[in-house]
Amino acid sequence: MLNNLKKYLCLVVLFCTVLVSGQHQHVLDSLRLNEFYDYVDRSLPIQYLKNGNSEYAALQLETPINFYSEKYDQIFINTNGILTLNVEFSDFINQPFPLEYPSIAPFYSNVDTTDANWSSNISIFESVDGDQLQKATDLVHYAFNDHEAFHADRLIVGTWQNVGYFDRKTDKLNTFQVAIIVNNEETFVQFIYPAGGLNWLHAETGDLGLQDIRAQAGFISEDGRVFHLTGSGTDNARHLNEDSNVGVPGVWVYRVGSLTYTENVQDPTNTDTITELPIHETCADGNYRFCHSNALCVDKSVGFCCVCKNGFYGNGHSCIKNDYPIRVTGTLSGQINGETIDERSKLQSYVVMADARSYTAINPISSELGANMRLVLPIVSTIGWLFAKPVNDAVNGYQLTGGEYFHSSKLHFESGEVLFVNQTFEGLNYWDQLAVRIVIHGGVPKINHRATLHMADYIDEYRFVSPNELRSVYAHTLEVPEENRVINYQLEQTIQFDSCLLDTDVDPTDTNVLQKVSKIVLGYNERDQALRTSVLTKIGVDAESNACTDGSVECGENTVCVPYEDTYRCDCLHGYSPAVNDNGLESCVDIDECALNIHVCDENAFCSNTDGGFLCVCLEGYEGNGYKCLVNGTSDNSENSTPVNMETREPTHNEHGVYSNERQQNENHQDERQPEERQPEERQPEEMQPEERQPEERQPEERQPEEMHPEHSHTDECNRCSINADCVEGHCECRYGFSGDGFMCGNNCAHDYVWENGRCVPILYDTHDIEPQCNFMGDCNCPPNYELIEEQQVCRFSNYALPDMKSDELVPCDVDSNCHANATCEWYEHELRHVCTCNPGFNGDGYRCDILDDSCATNHDLCDPHAVCNYNEDIERSECQCQRGYEGDGFRCQLAPECAEDFDCGQNSYCDGGVCQCTTGFERDISDFCVPAGRCGSVFCGANAICKWDAVKSIQYCDCMEGYEGDALQGCKSIPIPCNVRNNCGVHATCVPTEDPARYECQCIAGYHGDGYVCIEEQNCLNTPHMCDMNAKCLSTNTGLICVCNQGFYGNGSVCLERQQHDSGFLLVSQGVVIVRVPLNGKNVRPISVASMAIGLDKDCVEGRVYWGDISAKKIVSAKYDGTDMRSFITEDVESPEGIAIDSISRRIYWTDSVKDTIEVASLEDPTLRAVIVSKNLVNPRGIAVDPFREKLYWSDWNRESPKIEMSDLDGTGRELVLGKDSVTLPNSLVVLENTGELCFADAGTKKVDCIDAYSKQLRTISNELTYPFGLSFMYDQFYWTDWTTKKLESVDSLGKRQKGMQTPFFGSHKMYGMAAVDNNCPQQGSPCQINNGNCADARICLSNRKAPSGKSCKCTSLSKTCTAPQFGIQY
Repeated sequence: MLNNLKKYLCLVVLFCTVLVSGQHQHVLDSLRLNEFYDYVDRSLPIQYLKNGNSEYAALQLETPINFYSEKYDQIFINTNGILTLNVEFSDFINQPFPLEYPSIAPFYSNVDTTDANWSSNISIFESVDGDQLQKATDLVHYAFNDHEAFHADRLIVGTWQNVGYFDRKTDKLNTFQVAIIVNNEETFVQFIYPAGGLNWLHAETGDLGLQDIRAQAGFISEDGRVFHLTGSGTDNARHLNEDSNVGVPGVWVYRVGSLTYTENVQDPTNTDTITELPIHETCADGNYRFCHSNALCVDKSVGFCCVCKNGFYGNGHSCIKNDYPIRVTGTLSGQINGETIDERSKLQSYVVMADARSYTAINPISSELGANMRLVLPIVSTIGWLFAKPVNDAVNGYQLTGGEYFHSSKLHFESGEVLFVNQTFEGLNYWDQLAVRIVIHGGVPKINHRATLHMADYIDEYRFVSPNELRSVYAHTLEVPEENRVINYQLEQTIQFDSCLLDTDVDPTDTNVLQKVSKIVLGYNERDQALRTSVLTKIGVDAESNACTDGSVECGENTVCVPYEDTYRCDCLHGYSPAVNDNGLESCVDIDECALNIHVCDENAFCSNTDGGFLCVCLEGYEGNGYKCLVNGTSDNSENSTPVNMETREPTHNEHGVYSNERQQNENHQDERQPEERQPEERQPEEMQPEERQPEERQPEERQPEEMHPEHSHTDECNRCSINADCVEGHCECRYGFSGDGFMCGNNCAHDYVWENGRCVPILYDTHDIEPQCNFMGDCNCPPNYELIEEQQVCRFSNYALPDMKSDELVPCDVDSNCHANATCEWYEHELRHVCTCNPGFNGDGYRCDILDDSCATNHDLCDPHAVCNYNEDIERSECQCQRGYEGDGFRCQLAPECAEDFDCGQNSYCDGGVCQCTTGFERDISDFCVPAGRCGSVFCGANAICKWDAVKSIQYCDCMEGYEGDALQGCKSIPIPCNVRNNCGVHATCVPTEDPARYECQCIAGYHGDGYVCIEEQNCLNTPHMCDMNAKCLSTNTGLICVCNQGFYGNGSVCLERQQHDSGFLLVSQGVVIVRVPLNGKNVRPISVASMAIGLDKDCVEGRVYWGDISAKKIVSAKYDGTDMRSFITEDVESPEGIAIDSISRRIYWTDSVKDTIEVASLEDPTLRAVIVSKNLVNPRGIAVDPFREKLYWSDWNRESPKIEMSDLDGTGRELVLGKDSVTLPNSLVVLENTGELCFADAGTKKVDCIDAYSKQLRTISNELTYPFGLSFMYDQFYWTDWTTKKLESVDSLGKRQKGMQTPFFGSHKMYGMAAVDNNCPQQGSPCQINNGNCADARICLSNRKAPSGKSCKCTSLSKTCTAPQFGIQY
């Protein structure tokens, strides 16, 4: 007592000292609260966990402890930094709290001690040591002044010492401890994180796994209440060893029990003491803790700022790695045009940071909402602003805000509608995805969801009204081409955020920044019910900037930057070509034109290579410019040898678009006089009159020197003629319409002009014919857009240029903007150049584009009254198309025949003169189908019965005809004179007594059917072979003659479909977030698909697909065996589909839902046909298996109080218990053995795999002494199961001999769940529901049931109209 008194007095003195001094060093340091509780009480045992990544150990308590509102007598310590109560929990699940188990988590993360050394250990022990209990009691008294009467009876201590992280990493180690302080009534928890003890926050993951959530610390109750420590699950969790709620760094104390059902964990209540570390104003005082781990703390005159490190960007509180793709996820709410946005609608955006391109999708969303939401530009533009590519020292939205800001916008449409959009960006979530909440209210102009919406690139201006606020006002225009419609509106935006300016930063108030938004896509996909948009954004641009001028790119040596669409390309300079250097990088190197012999030097000249070009020097004895070298003394050689490049080889365009050679261009520049001021001999050809110049009629004195002196001419001159010249008497002469020296010939006329009668005249686009150009061999050709009429030897204008005709002679339009106003300059890959292309609605060669006058988009009267105007993507224009039921060219439509061939009419009918007629024995019902005569609603009336209408009940029913009696469904019989009085039975009938011995009747003999008076031979596949499909045969069974599909086909015998061959010999296993494919040898395991959290799965051997239930995404998904063609199969009214079973014969899928507590079924061909077949007396249904041969369904129920396995018929009827709580404990997966019909199951409670004959109830054990079996499958006489403890795929043969377990790599949550075996056997058997849904009407689903007269039952669905399906689901 004296010692205790001394301790209390010392504590009081220390408390007073702290309050007076104001220092943050807490008095409780004297009690060494940041020191671990050691194992000193040897009277109680200590348990150590084995090394690994998913181990656990149990501590059995003699006296239960209070936690939240319950009592627990067992505590499990887990490798991954967590304690669970009364339930083992070994694995790390990559999801935020709460988990499904009551938990105390000091540092829940992906711990791995597999390769740990001697210094690493994980332990748990109890202590009743007096000193330790007193220390804990003093802490509680200090932190909770309303619990001064509390005295600790026990301590339960869990310690993680020097633990690494997944996968087997030991380069960084963590150390932490949890102490549970208890007595009979109260429970407190102390977390201790020593200085330097936290060095990693999350583990590394595979390529397909989600990034691990950062370590979480807190508490979880059995009913789902959760409490987080400061920084839990975020980057700030690294400061748990520096922060505190009692003033001692790294020490945290909480009251966790006993609590009422409305209370949560309590923080310390002593307000007279320091419970938080003081906040300082400089980085040195600890404020660096408020910065991101990839940021630096920078002091300023008052306070500090956080600045992202090099290689990262953000506002310092949040920093993202440069060029690292990021995802945005969000929720939407509100109304547009009075229609409420579905609460299931989610926004998902993927941003490619390297290009600043964002792709955004919103789904599911109705077609009307999706179409109208394309006008809600702020949803698209704000994400673009966040991650815009900064140029010219500008910053984007994320650099300003770190992803936390409020964006409000108002759209005011010219037509009067007003729309308000509020977006709250909440920063990065647990998986480093940016979270946003979007609220929309108001109206927008309505748009057809099939109409295309076009928005041109634009530049928006943002103005800083303060360092923390941006505003923008901009007028936008959108086009709806199909409707020839323009939508104008004004967008006002306000962005509010918190900023931090360094002393060196300039206050941005009243400054502006420009953002360019381009490549805007605003689309709606009706099939996916998804709005899909994308934009490319840059910020810091100016009105004239492009990718080559804004400083955002740098091209290498010998290259030139060429603006390309909204980006750029680096092209090699002329005379250089691209090549890959030794480092694998592309560069531009000089082309050696001389060595490659691609120069244009004369054969009597020497070629000398230079950088980017070459020199031509005439050889000795020759003179000239190097391109043309003649024997010395020829006067024509007047030009000097000069460096050349490839551009001098051919004539080029001058500024008027006229072809000219270099000499002509020089003359044009030297003589700028007006044509009328020049002498006739100085004028250009197009300026002269016919009498002034005739190119083909030159006088001898006008000829070139080589023409006057043939002895000096080149012998091979004709080989060097221009392509626009002919060789005449050994000399090159330009063709008609061209001028030059024969070696280089330029067109006398500009584009759209032609040389006629010595002058250039415009081309008339009518029937204007011109003369062709013919050479001396008689080969003629025509100018562009003309075709040669050989009979008349004239060139005739070919109406309009074809859309794919591009001028090869004009300068590319990306160099010279020479396209028509109604054309665009586009890159043509097969031509490797830019060409002009007329816009939709225009026709021409791109340099001239004329409007199409016959477009129904602009002239609606063109179409027939029975036609519609639709845009045809193949011809890139709108056209008239006859409506359904009519035929014609769209301008004239007439009623089309009902059919052209029998195939058009459907089953049981044929085409007769354009009209569908029912075949003999069939008649049309009220749905216009040809059905067997006598059908009435969903049934068939028997012989001598007719279909009648009950006006009161509004249903059809069968009734016997007048003079007949009996069962109208089975057949009515006449009421004749008894056959024992008058022998009037038919030929194939006999007179037999009835149940009334005094009465006789006629009955048809075996093999015939009828009323006894007229007996018809029964039709069967033996006497009527065409009843069977050509790929089926007629077999005799105990139920009669039936059609059975041949091997390799499946169906009901009447219709047989060919089976496809698929891969086999492997296992499909769920690892939670990944589905993996495991060969039987355990090698080359590979992931095939990603899920949120998949538990159960099964295969469809007919289609070669795997189906799994995703309990996080709340849907059922399927994909091919290799992971391709992944589809969402069922997405509505699914909560937790833990078990999946496929009936490949009847084409049905069954699943258990552990939240709705139901067993459900759907058609694999049409998932809208679904029904609940079992809904009562289920607590936690899990595993499920189907036996299609014996038409039985089995499922397990994980009810801990009364676990069981049950069975029923495939339609849910005939339910009965197979095994109860005396035989099973925690039954997981089920599998049915095809040969014996036995049901086999894995039980995690009994640690066995057992099989039972469901009829004799005989039970046999396949394998026992397992650890924790979960998924189960059977193939090739081998049982396979997933084991949560060994982390392996275990197996045993049918005789019970254990095989070596397969260790497979983990791509997901490091735990294996359901599995399916894919072998080469696919059941081949008929089913009444296999084809055409068993002919069930009224949207009912066909389910096999051999007890029913027809072998099936038609069960109501939610789509049925004449019956009501029971509704099951969660009630809120």
